[in-house]
Amino acid sequence: MNGNMVGAGEAARRLGVSPATIQRWVDVGLLSAVRTHGGHRRIPLSEIRRMLAAMRPAPLIGPLATWIEALLEADAAKIGALMLAARRRSGSWSLVVEEIASAIAEIGRLWEMGACHIFEEHAASEALRRAAARCVSEMPCAADAPRAALLTVAGDRHTLGLSLAELIVAEAAWKPLWLGDGPPAEELDVLVERRKPDLLVAAASAATSIKVMSAYQSALEQAAARGKVRLVFAGGGGWIHSEIGVRVCSFHELGTTLAQCRTAPLG
Repeated sequence: MNGNMVGAGEAARRLGVSPATIQRWVDVGLLSAVRTHGGHRRIPLSEIRRMLAAMRPAPLIGPLATWIEALLEADAAKIGALMLAARRRSGSWSLVVEEIASAIAEIGRLWEMGACHIFEEHAASEALRRAAARCVSEMPCAADAPRAALLTVAGDRHTLGLSLAELIVAEAAWKPLWLGDGPPAEELDVLVERRKPDLLVAAASAATSIKVMSAYQSALEQAAARGKVRLVFAGGGGWIHSEIGVRVCSFHELGTTLAQCRTAPLG
């Protein structure tokens, strides 16, 4: 077979469906295919392009389209200017970050459809990370502001959401202590002792295994309790119920929780 055809697995990846769905579409005649001498289905690329065109929604308009265009250009300065303009328009970094999160999700969907490349998605993420850090660095911070350490579960390098959360932390008048990929569990007590944060904001992506998360969460809770530090769990990971930590499921919830932590007594 020539390079103008792909297997059912590759066709499924490009169309964002399961291989079983590809087989069903072929069986009912929605998708044309040919069989190799060994009996394997091969899908013409022209068929995949036809299906993608049929599946693609109407062109995006409004703020979401503007964000996607800027992110895919991967120009950190342009993204930063757009972020500041959106902050002036909305009056809240949490609202801006929710807009950006929707754009990131849409870029991921475009990649699944084959409408953009993985390097474009990576470049967009890195440009956004740099732009967010620049915006945080330009925010005023009181010398006596409480300190919030931001980290992921050790080994979880999905830190883009944490970079966006840093904007909300700074806006809530906390001093961000950026850690990114978290330290090993055995170093958390040392982190609390030496950096002396008033709050730990720990994030985990859905890709982190439950076993790893459970062990790290236990270590976080112990370090927070010993150091009398507040604890917030964020991200799409499967955190379990905590007696001492607060679970937030959105950037808006994070902003509300940060405001409450500044006024409510610990314990």
